[in-house]
Amino acid sequence: MKEEVKDIIDIKHKEDMPMIMGVLDKNVKTIEKELNVNIILRDGKMHIIGEVENVRIAKNVIHQVEKLVRKHYNFSVEEIIYTIHHQKGKGFLGNISETVIVKDIKGRNIAPKTFGQRHYVEAVYKSGITFVIGPAGTGKTYLSVAIATKYLLEGQVMRIILTRPVIEAGEKLGFLPGDIQQKVNPYFRPIYDALYDILGQERVLRLIANKTIEIAPLAYMRGRTLNNAFIILDEAQNTTSLQMKMFLTRLGAGSKMVITGDTTQSDLQSFQGESGLHAAERILKNIEGIAFTYLTRDDVIRHKLVQKIIDAYERLK
Repeated sequence: MKEEVKDIIDIKHKEDMPMIMGVLDKNVKTIEKELNVNIILRDGKMHIIGEVENVRIAKNVIHQVEKLVRKHYNFSVEEIIYTIHHQKGKGFLGNISETVIVKDIKGRNIAPKTFGQRHYVEAVYKSGITFVIGPAGTGKTYLSVAIATKYLLEGQVMRIILTRPVIEAGEKLGFLPGDIQQKVNPYFRPIYDALYDILGQERVLRLIANKTIEIAPLAYMRGRTLNNAFIILDEAQNTTSLQMKMFLTRLGAGSKMVITGDTTQSDLQSFQGESGLHAAERILKNIEGIAFTYLTRDDVIRHKLVQKIIDAYERLK
């Protein structure tokens, strides 16, 4: 049995203590549970008891929480847990306020929630074309829309173009009710959800009406040159190699491209050949100005069960 030690944190700003502790002490209880330590509040000080390494990590995390509270940054318990389990509690939580991309319609900060997401966001800022590849729940689409919104609101681009291949499952688009926009809207639901979260439904619909935001199937990109735009290709694992080449060559002056995909979830039929995402990895990986970033199960930010589901399927391979 490892020897237990005790350390003390003197909270400098006593008025911040309720926020540091969390609602019903949820923040502190989370740290206690994840690190198997005891934290006792006495005279404005936190007494941490446990194994040496766990006490050190707990102290580090609490200092980062204290820093965020001072900055009035709203963080989640999930972010505390991630910080505890990655790089032994160093550096992630305390710096999160510096990585904010944009605020949503309710004034909440949207920021990368994992180290992998931070690497992806930095790659977009530095590169003309960025591929982000990873499993479901890693925030690929949501973060991409958030970055595109940032570029639009700051005047770095004049419009946002959002596209994806439409893989028909059972019903042909021509037989579905409505005009082309109504036919394809169900395929773009995750993109609409992200836009509504960030900008609000009324504003999004206004921007779509005046063509500042364009949402269209990949086939509609053919023959165009897309200037001064932030262009997102979602679900790129469902493109053919020819479609991917067509899309990438639409890039115009003053534009950025982001391509998202999950190489484990392609809906292409065998007769359609190699996925355009796979082909792009092989053909473009050494071209300057094109970045490939990869997210993993460690970057899953949905419900905890999503990570377990991904693990279960990975074990079947």
